[in-house]
Parts: sequence; structure tokens; C-alpha cells
Amino acid sequence: MKLSALMALAGSTVSAKRPVNVFMDETLPCDNFAEVFPADQFPDMKTSCKVKSNKKKTKAFCNLLCLNGQHNVWSTKNIKCKRVRNNNDDDYEIGQYRWRPNTIRDAGSLCEVKERCQDPKKIYNLTNKLLSYEKTIDGRRTWYNFSCDDMTSNEKVFEMIPFPTDGVSCTCNFNKPSNVRCKWSKVKNSIVRCVRKDKEDKFFDGSFMYDDMYE
Repeated sequence: MKLSALMALAGSTVSAKRPVNVFMDETLPCDNFAEVFPADQFPDMKTSCKVKSNKKKTKAFCNLLCLNGQHNVWSTKNIKCKRVRNNNDDDYEIGQYRWRPNTIRDAGSLCEVKERCQDPKKIYNLTNKLLSYEKTIDGRRTWYNFSCDDMTSNEKVFEMIPFPTDGVSCTCNFNKPSNVRCKWSKVKNSIVRCVRKDKEDKFFDGSFMYDDMYE
């Protein structure tokens, strides 16, 4: 089988900077999914399939995994294949293979690192002058871990901690290719600030305040 019959390029040559649409036609067996994603064309990804086959049916559930750990819609959602064995589907003959979906759009850009989550300062009030955060990415989830500098007041130094939480997360849902949605952690009043560690218990019952605690 010629790969050219299964791949439609956005142009006459393959370019990492241009989208590549990959097609799986009715002649492509379920266990040959990797053939349409050769390593020389897609060096940043690998294929993964679970094939179930017996005398009555052949099915496959495939995914496209990024080697850099970046998630995409087809790393979390299955590409399904089924061998047609009856006449109930007019689009396919008996013995052909039905892929759902049968087209992977912009396959060449699936593993590009994309910033899905907004700046957390647009979601929460993080204006406290002692507050800082560190960003880490774990699959579909982006973590922002907060920390606080010490506070000096009346020549005394106080250890500070983030309040009401020491971190938030942004988790993205890739199940719908055209509508990737991201959800942020809930924080009371959407404000994160630094408070004195020695007064931690009083902050959680809401009975303690001090000057500049919201600055």
C-alpha cells in the first residue's frame, strides 16, 4: 500500500511548519495504523494500538503519543477501527475497514508545545508583594505552586505562607478537537496572599488581620 494514497499534504512537500492531514482509507487494516505515521515524517510522535480480533470481529483502539510528553486530542481520545463484516454499512464493502475518524487534521502540529492555560494573574488576584509562584507541567495539567518571602515589620522578621492555598492547577480537556477547554482550581474570592505562619490557625477561622496583608 502506498503511503501517498493515505496522506494529504498542505503543499507538495512535507514541512514541520505546515499542517499535514493524514487519511486512513477503507483498505488500511486495523493493525497497520503505524504505517501512516512513519518515523521519518513524524519524528516527535509514536503510535499505540490495542487490537481485538476473533472469528466474528476485528477492532482497534489507537492513539497518537507525543515523545515530548505534550498531550493532544488523540493521545486522550481513541481513534477507532472496525472491520466490516455485514452489508449494513453502504459506505463499505465486506472485508473493508472503517476508521473513526478517518482523517487526522494538522497531524504535523499535534506535538507542538502549546500554552493552553491563561496567565494565572488573569484568573486570580496575585498582587501580594511577597507572593511568587513556580510553574510545572504534568501531562494535561499545569501546576502553579505559590511561595512567600519573609516579612519584616518593626525590625522583626516573620515567616510567611500562601493563603488560602499553596497552589492551583489548570487542567485541559482534549476530548473535542475543535474546542479544547481548560478548568482552573477554585479559590475563595479568587485571592491568594501571604500571611504570617505563626498566625496560621487564626487565618483559617477568619479572625485575624494585619496591616498590608492584602498588598
